[in-house]
Amino acid sequence: MNFKDLSIEEKKEINELLTKYADSIGGVNFFLQLIDDIKKETIFPLLNKSNIFHFSKGKVSWSKGIYKDTKLLLHNYLKSMEKDEKYLSTVKPKEKKNIENMMRTLKPVEIKVRSKNNADEGFNFNIIDITDGQNAKVSLSYKIIFFYGKDFAKQALSFKA
Repeated sequence: MNFKDLSIEEKKEINELLTKYADSIGGVNFFLQLIDDIKKETIFPLLNKSNIFHFSKGKVSWSKGIYKDTKLLLHNYLKSMEKDEKYLSTVKPKEKKNIENMMRTLKPVEIKVRSKNNADEGFNFNIIDITDGQNAKVSLSYKIIFFYGKDFAKQALSFKA
């Protein structure tokens, strides 16, 4: 996803979300440092067996262990969805079942981000959002922090309507 290609409403929504997240952990620099530290890790942070990842300004914890196969399937799914919005409808039944199982597995996982300065504040988000009773999609928060990277976050945080 390219931030420049989004509508004004989507840009505002993302800006408000990321600003709220940044303010809850100490500011924009702390938030960008989180994304930077995640990208610098040689092993994907959510694969830690302890369910905790310490970054320079705080820590990230999550409610359930994530395995490498699940992470690979999730990121391959995200890459395919970025290229083609209708990817899921063109997938073979066995692969579709694997994606649905991955979504079901990750649905209860909640990620909590806390700063070192004030452990009470911070923000939480789920990896998978349930839009209505049936449809599940990867949350925007997860995509921005763990998938898109720092440039997308910088553009979103500096957006002025």
